[in-house]
Formats: sequence, C-alpha cells, structure tokens
Amino acid sequence: METIDYIFIFCILLGVFAILVSIIHPLIPKDLMLESKEINIKRGKIIGSIIGIIIGLFMGYYLWVNGYFDFF
Repeated sequence: METIDYIFIFCILLGVFAILVSIIHPLIPKDLMLESKEINIKRGKIIGSIIGIIIGLFMGYYLWVNGYFDFF
C-alpha cells in the first residue's frame, strides 16, 4: 500500500468518528457540557468547515485517481 492509501484510511476513520460524535452529542445532558464563548464557537465552526472541505476534496481526489469514478 502506498502512503496515499494510509491517508485515505485515516480520513475514513476521522469521518466515522465525526458521525459518532454527532450521534452521541444529543444524548449528553446540557449540565455536563462546558460553556463556550461565542467567538470560540465561531472559530470552531470555521476550522471544522475547512478541515471537512480538505478531507472531502482529498477523498474525492483519491476515488477519482483510483478509478472509482470513471465518468469520462
């Protein structure tokens, strides 16, 4: 396996963990959560969006290069 394959596997695992966190999040009581400032929430959303876009583009590139999307 090449290095790009390991990066792809890491991205898949990161995506699975993100889905698990979004599923488990509503089950945690509000009393146990720490309060965050509005600026930190905005910063987290921006950083999360950038990471998500980068991982999505890499996964699309990986699938395109390895021939999983042969549209042309």
